[in-house]
Amino acid sequence: MPPITNKLIDGLSEKSRSLVLNRCKLVSLEVGEILCEPEQRFLYAYFPLSSFISLLALLNARQTLEMGLIGNEGILGSTLVLGVDRSAMQGVVQGAGDALRLTVTDLRQLLQECPDLHRTVANYLFVLMSQLPRSSACIHFHHIKARLARWLLMSHDRAHADHFNITHQDIANILGVRRSGVTVAAGALQKRHLINYSRGEIEILDRKGLEEASCECYSAVKSDYTQMLG
Repeated sequence: MPPITNKLIDGLSEKSRSLVLNRCKLVSLEVGEILCEPEQRFLYAYFPLSSFISLLALLNARQTLEMGLIGNEGILGSTLVLGVDRSAMQGVVQGAGDALRLTVTDLRQLLQECPDLHRTVANYLFVLMSQLPRSSACIHFHHIKARLARWLLMSHDRAHADHFNITHQDIANILGVRRSGVTVAAGALQKRHLINYSRGEIEILDRKGLEEASCECYSAVKSDYTQMLG
């Protein structure tokens, strides 16, 4: 299997890619690690490789809702392209793995030195922000089973494997629903042999079937990314 890279960095010119990689440090991220908090300044920016990061809206200590998911297609800290150094949401590692990390100061300098990096990060930020109204509508109108299928597909894209570890309670916190609702929805997907769930590990068995079970939001978000970033 070829090494996993970050698609945003891969799309840069050779010169810009070299400048970015020379400023980055390879780090390993663990599940549950908090990378940024709402209304607090970013300490670092991250280009995920094999890891992926949930963007969570926090109502209080017990109520959370995932508004975005960042894997090797994106960057955590994209608002820095606007000069905004504070996070609007909590960034939590949802999938363990590697990432390229750089300081806020280095990213700011690179955004000035590399016009193609500035353009790429700005386009990615647009894609990320366009997901917010769609996520809100999805939460309101779509059934838990379809939303769960969408989330599993998004995680599958970023996990680079057919299986990943997560509990029903963690998924409930991400989707903003009760644990019992996740149990019923996961059971329905498992009954159709789309997934296998056992002891906190989910295995994707039928990717095509899972896409059919998902709401249209999954394909819409992928289309937005392709149109803006290729």
